[in-house]
Amino acid sequence: MIIDVHSHCLQPDHVSEASRRADERAGYPPMQPLPFETYQEAMRVVDKSVVFGVRALACGALSPNDFTAEWVAKDPDRIIGFMCIDPTEDGYLEEIERGVELGLRGIKIYPMLAHFNPADPFYFALYEKAQRLELPILSHVGTHPNPRAILKYSHPLLFDEVAQAFPDLKIVIAHMGHPWQRDCAVVIRKHANVYADVSGAGWVRPYSAWEALVLMVEWGVADKLLFGSDFPFWTPEEGMTKMRRLNEQVEGTNLPRIPDDVIEGIIHRNTLELLGLE
Repeated sequence: MIIDVHSHCLQPDHVSEASRRADERAGYPPMQPLPFETYQEAMRVVDKSVVFGVRALACGALSPNDFTAEWVAKDPDRIIGFMCIDPTEDGYLEEIERGVELGLRGIKIYPMLAHFNPADPFYFALYEKAQRLELPILSHVGTHPNPRAILKYSHPLLFDEVAQAFPDLKIVIAHMGHPWQRDCAVVIRKHANVYADVSGAGWVRPYSAWEALVLMVEWGVADKLLFGSDFPFWTPEEGMTKMRRLNEQVEGTNLPRIPDDVIEGIIHRNTLELLGLE
């Protein structure tokens, strides 16, 4: 089974014009509408996918959770929806309850875009609610080129404190927390219910991705890595192909190879079982 745990249904009208311009200045191409059929075609190479929007009031991104639920309803046997929650918004705890009523089965957060420290106890009500309702949390962790993002709120070590306070909460650190992959490794090693996804990692900066996976093997946590594409930036097919080619960079050298079974283990990991989504 192949699960894409990190895909987006974000549309241009979910993001303010100022935020779109900031992304374009940072190097993103102009955002285009994403038809469901384009998403569905890209996901044919996986068995199931997890999809969400972006919600970060401070940066002008406000994906409606109703939109995500409608997206899932078009192919409910193959798509699992996560609600986007910004805990700086009034009424966000009620929005979590409403998201559950909509059939959404996890939570996506963007601390650096929403301008909140995920380790601040002020926001622990978010995690308490998620743990009680058995909703996994997937957080963007690591860098972001938008000049309005606050990078200090996007470091993997912040989730050490969250996991200590909420040991039964399942947490996914997106993108292996790049460029702080070593810090990501020590956090996921320490906490039984904390994982990391590889979305976007191997196909943007291949050397960094090779180094990160070597680090994960050395730290003994490669079995806690989950496959994700970061679609529509990259397709699952691109992600799998480029991850399988990471070792080409070190051919003919004495540098270590990423074992093939590690790469295939990431691609074929039963993410749904690990996150309680079966």
